[in-house]
Amino acid sequence: MKVGDYSLVNDEKIQRAIEGTPLSKGGKMGGVGRDASDEQLLVEYDRLGGLIRKDGMKVKAGCFYDFDEKKAVESPEPIFEVSIDSSLVEVSEAEATALESAKKKREALKSEAKGKDKAKPLRRKKKVEETKA
Repeated sequence: MKVGDYSLVNDEKIQRAIEGTPLSKGGKMGGVGRDASDEQLLVEYDRLGGLIRKDGMKVKAGCFYDFDEKKAVESPEPIFEVSIDSSLVEVSEAEATALESAKKKREALKSEAKGKDKAKPLRRKKKVEETKA
């Protein structure tokens, strides 16, 4: 589900963020309702630990909901979790965009190089027979 520039990935958590979490005794707790703003939905979805992505990049949990203060972050600035050499690194949006762009460019160059290798058929040298007269 798209919410502004963000993609909410987990359908169950989207439903719980909107309608509330079912209780064992019946009824539901929480939920922002169907008329909630995008910001309210992002905060509640983040509080539930739902995966948020922007342009395919993973947004760190807690960017919209402050788990320590137990309230919405006043001026959310998303932090992205990017994998670099098998390590998860937290970066700003500008850094994440630059890293993703560099990664895509590197992958394109690799596939282009592989394509060139495959495109060239191997040529065998023709044997030239010398005739003796």
